[in-house]
Amino acid sequence: MTFFSILFALIAEQYKPVEKDHWIRRLSAAWLDFVVKSIDSGSERSGRLACVAAFLPPVILVLAVHIILLATQPLLAFIWNVFVVYLFLGFRQFSHPFTAIHEALLDRNLDEARRLLADWQGAGVNTDTMSESEVIRLALERAIVGSHRHVFGTIFWFMVPMGPAGVVLYRLVDMAAGRWPSQASASLGQAARDFFQLIDWIPVRLTAMGFAIVGNFEDAMYGWRYHLRKWSNELEAVILASGAGALGVRLGAPLPEPDSDEALRMAEAGEPPIHDLGHEASIRSLRSAVGLVWRAVILWLTLIALMTISVWIG
Repeated sequence: MTFFSILFALIAEQYKPVEKDHWIRRLSAAWLDFVVKSIDSGSERSGRLACVAAFLPPVILVLAVHIILLATQPLLAFIWNVFVVYLFLGFRQFSHPFTAIHEALLDRNLDEARRLLADWQGAGVNTDTMSESEVIRLALERAIVGSHRHVFGTIFWFMVPMGPAGVVLYRLVDMAAGRWPSQASASLGQAARDFFQLIDWIPVRLTAMGFAIVGNFEDAMYGWRYHLRKWSNELEAVILASGAGALGVRLGAPLPEPDSDEALRMAEAGEPPIHDLGHEASIRSLRSAVGLVWRAVILWLTLIALMTISVWIG
């Protein structure tokens, strides 16, 4: 049931994308905002309480429907799984703006690509003076992170025993971690980020491993080991370092030169100097990224299919 639920949801999402302004996104945002207004008092305790109040009721509701249907109407349980995964998967939420930027750059319309990237990134990012390479690099980084959060991380949480409830939990926590820090108290924003860090620790590493398997394995592992300090977000750093190595492209800030003490320590230990890998981001890198993500999707589906067959045989 798991394999076909994911497969049908992916197919449905290609024909009828769940956009950013879809009703499920608006409902989720309204629910998270309601919890903030009702519970947030600025204390550490209220932050933990808000997380419980925001995430537990929807998860219990979806899980209860799943269990009841599974016990009474297995076919309806399958349809329920497809419906929930379809609503929260969001493959086209990152692929659509990424494709639009790619097409604008192919048409040599850098201004349009900058505008599209600014709309995608949201407030706080000034793209007016970015070069073509910078636009491509930032688009690649956003697409790699988006592919994990909207596809691979969601699939992982669907495969745990919670089923569709795991999908709802993951996407709600992800949304809260991005939404609450700018709309709520510092303690509530930190609580959401800490919770997301906890539930995303394993999925990000599985995604990074998937990128390494379907891309340049050696460079992906090298980036994963040595390039994490390029990004401040620990979770994103794992995916971006592995994804950059798998693509053979340089992402993130340039690596800082080691100070004299560090250089001396590395020399005495016989450690080779750490260096950047890959080529400068180009339009060709955008097409390579699309192929990398789709190969990773096929890898995940193949593994899930093999697991499903083994369960049937067993």
